[in-house]
Amino acid sequence: MSGPRALTFAAAVATIARVTGRSISYVEVTPEEYHAELLAEGYPEETASALNLLFAGMRAGHLAEPADGVRRVLGRAARDFDSYAARAAAAGAWS
Repeated sequence: MSGPRALTFAAAVATIARVTGRSISYVEVTPEEYHAELLAEGYPEETASALNLLFAGMRAGHLAEPADGVRRVLGRAARDFDSYAARAAAAGAWS
């Protein structure tokens, strides 16, 4: 996801909670807990490991800066997550 500002998982969840009027909280888990949860959900070991590596990069801040891919591909500025979340909630995305 790329928008005009950097966004943490906690901030994204807080936005979704606000626009849906629901009590939702973000709980950070360790990489080991995340890996175990993926396996428990039925993901293959290879996929669980790959996803854990992806999120390790995110936790390290390697993807923290917004990118300009939306502008380059679509020719317009990326939408802010707050606007996206409000529209998605109105459409029933988290009902």
